[in-house]
Amino acid sequence: MGHGAVVGLVCFPVKSMLGEEHEHLVIDERGVAGDRLWALRHEDGKLGSGKSTRRFRHTPGMLEYSAAYEDGDPVVTTPDGERLRPGDPRVAELFGAGVELAREGEVNHQDAGAVSLVGTASLRALGELLGDTDPVDVRRLRKNIVVETDEPWIEEDWVGREIAFDGGPRLRVVERIERCVMTTQAQRGLPADHRILKTLTATRGMCIGVYADVVTPGTLALGAEVTVK
Repeated sequence: MGHGAVVGLVCFPVKSMLGEEHEHLVIDERGVAGDRLWALRHEDGKLGSGKSTRRFRHTPGMLEYSAAYEDGDPVVTTPDGERLRPGDPRVAELFGAGVELAREGEVNHQDAGAVSLVGTASLRALGELLGDTDPVDVRRLRKNIVVETDEPWIEEDWVGREIAFDGGPRLRVVERIERCVMTTQAQRGLPADHRILKTLTATRGMCIGVYADVVTPGTLALGAEVTVK
């Protein structure tokens, strides 16, 4: 069954920082190649994030920084335009003593799924729930894949099913994505908006979008048609 085309592709090289839009994404066995492969690591081993948990440490300002790959390494761009690479002592100066850009080791930096996906109709529906005339900005949700859809929340019906992309990978949708405080925080180009998590909690069980595991690796392109099996 066809369900529109891919209209957005994003890779986030450094966890909890802004990512980079692409026309193509390589999907390997782990997920989007290079996605959340790096993170800010504190001296106690916790990873920098917009929230604090047993695994993460709230690290203010991360969403004002963006990251992209150059020659295989992540390059972090500061709000002032400075460019930082792994090993740069400025990372600790900006984020705290002992903080470094660290590559993923035995423990995966990803939260709960290999690839994240959302439909455009769900973005529009959330905007309506917020009382806005425009869809919610997908940048708040930090999804890898955006699919053009007509029916709100249709991607949630794909849980347990496979999705194929023309000439690209195959994924198996595994669960809805429960959102967190990251959706509400200010980031470069967007102000804070505390309505989002409150609205999702009240109406959608805190969820929007879905996680998928990789069935068959491949290269995914903008415009690829989506088929649900």
